Formats: sequence, structure tokens, C-alpha cells
Amino acid sequence: MKFAAASFLAFAMAASAALAQTTAPPVAPAPAAPAASADAGALDGKALYRTKTCVACHGRDGAKAIQNYPNLAAQDAKYMIAQMEDIASGARVSGPDARGYPRTQGMKDVMHLVTKEEREAIAKWLASLPPVKPKVAEPPLTPERIAEGKAAYTKGGCQTCHGVDGLKPLPLHPIVGGMKRDYILAQMNDMRADIRKNGKSRTMLPFAKKLDDAGIELIADYLSQIERPGAK
Repeated sequence: MKFAAASFLAFAMAASAALAQTTAPPVAPAPAAPAASADAGALDGKALYRTKTCVACHGRDGAKAIQNYPNLAAQDAKYMIAQMEDIASGARVSGPDARGYPRTQGMKDVMHLVTKEEREAIAKWLASLPPVKPKVAEPPLTPERIAEGKAAYTKGGCQTCHGVDGLKPLPLHPIVGGMKRDYILAQMNDMRADIRKNGKSRTMLPFAKKLDDAGIELIADYLSQIERPGAK
């Protein structure tokens, strides 16, 4: 009798254990690790510059820009990132090109295809390149003309934000020393007309309003002939 009771108890315990195994809720699988997003440092800025068609307007290595578009080699990276973001959002606009379209329109159409990380990679690569040697004006500028331009740049308060010779700007301001003359003219005229007013451009309006066409051309002549250290 005792043996039968012990046998029954052992059977009951085994059956209970088996039932617990079959009715226990399944263990949820561990959540998959989130996919790592592309880091700007891991992206190839040079390759992106080509595949995103930046080269079409700004030229090979950001050094042979067409028309009145800027050369971007050795420009400040944070400034370039801010401008790409503003053009993409529509915050930065420009005056019309020869066909009557805003000069920034082509870039705006491309920017929605470029991610934040890709913009950063492109900007960092461009900033790492040597600056462009300035193109000699035709006809060449006289020393007197350059001196007058430098005086106008200083008197106009330009160096307050862009630094001496346009080479040491405040944060999020562009390096303007050595920029293309036609690009400088276009931007100063856009700012004076209150067309371009994104980012730090707004602070330039009161200075640009004081300049006539001759004054803008004088400053553009001077800045376009400044040779940055390491220029090629």
C-alpha cells in the first residue's frame, strides 16, 4: 500500500512537471540590434561629391566652378553644411540666372537626395582640400585698384565678420578671400536687395545697403585677388 502511494505520488509529480513545460509561455526572442546609421566619417565625401552631381556646377575637387558659382575647396565645413541645409529647406534663395530661374534652384532640386550624413561627408572632404589659386583679372588690376578695394572692405565693416583679407571669419561665416569675383558680386547684390537673408546673411544687410554698385565691384575686385596660403 505504501509502495502504491509512493508510486502514485511520483507519477503525479512527473505529470505536473511535464504539464508545466508544455504550458509555459514561449520566451520572447531578444530584440534585434538596431541597424547602425551611416556615419559621416565612414562615408566617402569625394565619391558623394561626384555621384550627387555637385561636380556639375562646382567643378572637379571644388576648384573649377562654372559661371558665377563658387569654388568650394578649403571653404569652412560648418558653413557649407549650413548652406546646404538652408538651400534644401528653401531658407536660402537667390536672384535669377540668365534663364530667369533662381541660381539656387538646381541645387535645391538635388539636396532632397542627399542625407544629413552625406552632406557632412561632402563638406568635410571639400574643407580638407587646398584652396584655389585666384584667377588673374582681365585686364589685370592695378595696385591702386586693389588698395582702394582693401580700404573699401575695411571701411565697409566687412572684416568685422570675415576677418582681415576675408581669411578669418566668425563661426558660420564664409571665407571670402580668394572667392570668384562674379560670385561675390552676385551674393552682395542679393543681400543688398534683401533676396538672400538666410543664416548670417541677415546681419550683412545694413552694411550692403550702404554700398553702391561701384563700391561692391571695388570690394569684389580686391577679395578675388587674395591668394590664400597653400593655394594651388
